[in-house]
Amino acid sequence: MNDVAFSEPIILHLPGIGCRKVATSFEAIECLQNEWPQWARGRSSRSAQSACRDALDGWRGAKAARRSFVKAADRAGLLPGRPRAGAPTLHGQASSDANQVAAGAQ
Repeated sequence: MNDVAFSEPIILHLPGIGCRKVATSFEAIECLQNEWPQWARGRSSRSAQSACRDALDGWRGAKAARRSFVKAADRAGLLPGRPRAGAPTLHGQASSDANQVAAGAQ
């Protein structure tokens, strides 16, 4: 079993830990198992672990493993400068509040 390097490392912001660079499938598995926030462990993190293990075993390529890991990190809100996927945005909240005010004025 050989480690599989990603084409480009992924930088994560892990709560309570700080920045973490993940550059290989093995590092991604290690991060998912030991450093991933408990609240973010779910289907996407399990899928990422499986994809990275498959890459180590030669069943998948580095690109598929990296893509799955990035998707899990994005859903968990661990990528710098990107809000957690599915989290409400300030813009959406502001328009909702404006609509309520406008409706109340009529």
